[in-house]
Amino acid sequence: MRTLIVCVVLATLMGVACAQSGGGYDLSWWTIDGGGVTFATGGTFNLGGTVGQPDASNALTGGTYSLTGGFWFTPACIPTNGDVDGSGCVDDADLLMVLFAFGATGTNPADVNCDANVDDADLLIVLFNFGSGC
Repeated sequence: MRTLIVCVVLATLMGVACAQSGGGYDLSWWTIDGGGVTFATGGTFNLGGTVGQPDASNALTGGTYSLTGGFWFTPACIPTNGDVDGSGCVDDADLLMVLFAFGATGTNPADVNCDANVDDADLLIVLFNFGSGC
């Protein structure tokens, strides 16, 4: 019985965990969140990890260090090799999409070089890569 009580006490003590601190660094506040992998560097420090959306703020500062949280940014346009429809193949469907949108301005899937204009530059990218990935 005494062995059982000693084991329970030891197990309880091992279950208590404290955040790391020391050497001028304090991690007494933390959360575990979901997100994506990102890397940040500055001076002699590198930080790589998962950034969670619930803690998105500029309030994570201390001493001379600060950690800025935020939401993932998805650019309005991602340059492609001419695969306008995302099929993995630059083919006649992509060529037709560029031709039908020719002259359009602003956000358009046929703007493969992301210059906000569907023009001869986009057409040349599709023609140059025509047949790739097929």
